[in-house]
Amino acid sequence: MKKIKKVSVVHPYLEERLKDIAVGDYPKHHLWGLDALRKQEEWETNLIDTQKLFLPSLLEKVLNRYFFKQSPGVKTEIACWQASKSSSLIYSVCGPLSLARFYKKTKLISWVFRKPINPNNHFLAPYSAKNLAAHSAFFCLTPVAEKWFSKYSFSKFIPWSVDLDMFDGKPPIKESRSKFFLATGKTGRDFQTLIEGAKNISVEIRIIGPKHQRPPHLPENVKWLDSSSDPPDQAINYHTLREWYAQSVGVCIPLSGDAEDTCGYTNMLEAMAMGKPVIMTSTGCLHINPKDHKFGISVEKGNSSAWTNAMSQIANNNELSRAFGNNGRKIAMNELSPSKFNQNIVSTIKDIFNG
Repeated sequence: MKKIKKVSVVHPYLEERLKDIAVGDYPKHHLWGLDALRKQEEWETNLIDTQKLFLPSLLEKVLNRYFFKQSPGVKTEIACWQASKSSSLIYSVCGPLSLARFYKKTKLISWVFRKPINPNNHFLAPYSAKNLAAHSAFFCLTPVAEKWFSKYSFSKFIPWSVDLDMFDGKPPIKESRSKFFLATGKTGRDFQTLIEGAKNISVEIRIIGPKHQRPPHLPENVKWLDSSSDPPDQAINYHTLREWYAQSVGVCIPLSGDAEDTCGYTNMLEAMAMGKPVIMTSTGCLHINPKDHKFGISVEKGNSSAWTNAMSQIANNNELSRAFGNNGRKIAMNELSPSKFNQNIVSTIKDIFNG
């Protein structure tokens, strides 16, 4: 009898979210294909438990600080190394692994978002040349990443998806009392420039952001909701967030301007799925942007007057706003669906198994 293959998925963040996703309290796109992999008859799929290993907290901190920099962490590394002894393939959503070169017969596919910052060739550096070359493939969130990582192994650009059931594009359950723009996020955000731009319009701006990013003085039309290190669902739940998307006149994504980072991607996809016009700082790494794909307006980093003008256009032109929103929703349904994303993941893994 032919031995069935085993695919082990590693994503420490997902371990804590499976129950929430199962009951519809957290977006399904954060499964990163796990649901589709589990449905395949060609292999058995399991999610690696990265917390089962006990390490004294001080030892764990020392190892992570001095030996496992840029890694998902020593517990994850050891759990994956143990899993490699019985797995045909390890699918790492949390990026390249420091012990990859020590996997003997196990294939490894890692998600990568951007080329590494200050890479080194220390033997435990996950982005060292030997660890990268130990991969069977890379799944790349951007075409820029695909080009860079193809130097080491087969690389495939796969656009992410958005939960079209949660972010369904339908009208709000309850209409808002006033017009408002919504801005939410934590990484790479430039809320200060957005706030400066908001001073010259009368429309309300609702911001869900980390407390340490909140300026001491806010204009009257800017409302700030503090989030934790894991926004936005630690500030408001996703059902309320979906309602805020639906009630808003548009979604603002002010970024710091890193040309290679994927900050704002999730926010943008959710806004598109909800059929909302997007105003976003220009970025050079994503394969779609509001301006070229006609679902919103792109503004240059640090330009507060551009934010004022863009928000005024959206707030005062219902026809333009609807056109942007309809285009975004159409792109999300046709090009960024979970089914299309899952098909890409499954078919590529089959190709890897088949050589």
